[in-house]
Amino acid sequence: MWKDFGFRRNLYDTHPVSGDAQGERLLVGRQDELKRIKSRITGFKTVVTIEGPNGVGKTSVVLVGGYQIENDTKDNGKGSLVLMPDPFQLNAEESAIDFKRKVYAEIASYFIKHEAKMRSQLDLQFSLGPLEAWLENPLNLSGSVAAAGFGLGGGRVPNESVGFDLHGFFSLVDRLLKAAFNEDGGVICIVDNLEILNTSQIARQRLESLRDDLFSKHGIRWVLCGARGIVRSAASSQRLQGRLQEPIEIAPLNGDSIRDLIQARVAEFKIDNSAIPPVSSKSFAYAFRVLNENLRDTLKFCGDFSLWLHDSNQSWEDEAHLDELFEIWLAEQSHAYMDAINVPPRAWKLLDEICLQGGSISPSDHKDYGFNSSQNMRGQVQRLEQAGLVVSELEDTDQRRKTISVVAKGWLVRHHRSGYEKHEKSQDAY
Repeated sequence: MWKDFGFRRNLYDTHPVSGDAQGERLLVGRQDELKRIKSRITGFKTVVTIEGPNGVGKTSVVLVGGYQIENDTKDNGKGSLVLMPDPFQLNAEESAIDFKRKVYAEIASYFIKHEAKMRSQLDLQFSLGPLEAWLENPLNLSGSVAAAGFGLGGGRVPNESVGFDLHGFFSLVDRLLKAAFNEDGGVICIVDNLEILNTSQIARQRLESLRDDLFSKHGIRWVLCGARGIVRSAASSQRLQGRLQEPIEIAPLNGDSIRDLIQARVAEFKIDNSAIPPVSSKSFAYAFRVLNENLRDTLKFCGDFSLWLHDSNQSWEDEAHLDELFEIWLAEQSHAYMDAINVPPRAWKLLDEICLQGGSISPSDHKDYGFNSSQNMRGQVQRLEQAGLVVSELEDTDQRRKTISVVAKGWLVRHHRSGYEKHEKSQDAY
């Protein structure tokens, strides 16, 4: 499909950019954030934390920052910092030991995959064979074997004790990290999407369980990313104070950067010099504004429009014609959403008021929206939730709603209900 448009891949991919040279070219408008992230990773051994709205691009910034640090330190020998390219995620069902096994397996796999590069950069003087053997057959390698690659003896023997084998594996990775890095070096590990733990209480518990083990390991630098205030709440834990840095806030891209973002993707993926992107920088900025400056949602809808354009065999004369088609298509999407929704007038009024407040409110402010109590407001919130227009977070202690936020569908419906007006910022701002 994209080759039909004159590009070698999706211009509007919603996944984070990769931590490599291409990702560095595609990441625009984030120089200040990159500088702050890099200084915290290289200057401190405590856990770096990142906060920002869902879909703002936090992971992309951290991955590119890690890539730049790896480039900057690649000649430092044991003082090098190496980016683990795939972020980790915590979940509520996972124990601390399960998460540690996942992290150590990824570190071991990375060293094995890049053994030649690791040897040239870090001057490793031992075999990685025992690591590879354990990963291939973790139930058949004893703790004594785990030390074999470091000249401590041992051999392959059957062993039915999973815990014993796992302890040997952990010891081997710890020895690898100590042999590979000095106090300035290590691997950069990212924990992403902390908000999937649902409540800050669960997040605090999971992070506290890792405090004295993974977060204090020689050779590992940590970055935690989350949305909706969950990182800041977890960082307030008494047990985590001094281990977690104050969060770096990642805000939505500004208007000039939105233009640059599309231009960077066009330049990166164009295979036909005359190719015109299905969604221009102007139309992208328009959707970005309609969707309350959520980058991931904007990329998603621009991809959907591209698919519609291709499947419907639409023809166009120039970029201006495409811009017109996009506005019509986006209006039709919002109209279709609107037709499928049935909520009472009071719920519509509440949605409008939430949007006017920037898209997020707290039930504790119920009087500001004409309700006698948060319980009275809850009925209208539930109508909006059932229609898929807002989502609510829950309070840790008593499961009451504490934040009500408008989602992409809600912003598109708002766009329809307001007569497709351009809210908040003028067209010139983009």
